[in-house]
Amino acid sequence: VDAVEGMCARTHQVLREAHSHQLVPLLVINKLDRLCTDLCLTPTEAYVRIRNLIESVNAASAAMLLSKKHENENDEKDDGNNKAEHKEQPQDKDNNKNSDAMDEEEIMWTFEPPKG
Repeated sequence: VDAVEGMCARTHQVLREAHSHQLVPLLVINKLDRLCTDLCLTPTEAYVRIRNLIESVNAASAAMLLSKKHENENDEKDDGNNKAEHKEQPQDKDNNKNSDAMDEEEIMWTFEPPKG
């Protein structure tokens, strides 16, 4: 992600592609020097700009994960409608597993400076 330009359409596309291939995400912020040279930001202003950039990447990742989650839920509902509806199956364990998997995925796709 360019430090000055921020997120662009290509960034969103790369995030979706990485997620579909189950890759571990890595955030690289390019051209940090331009914050001071081109935009003449103070170190504090540059920090705030970078922090906002990280937050926007996290928001895009969260939106993508939420969208995928809704797609999966809709697929599961469609599959459930195709099966015999009178059969009762314990779904609490499956829901907990899905929830845990989503939590782990959300943690993996959230960027924080202390996390590295």
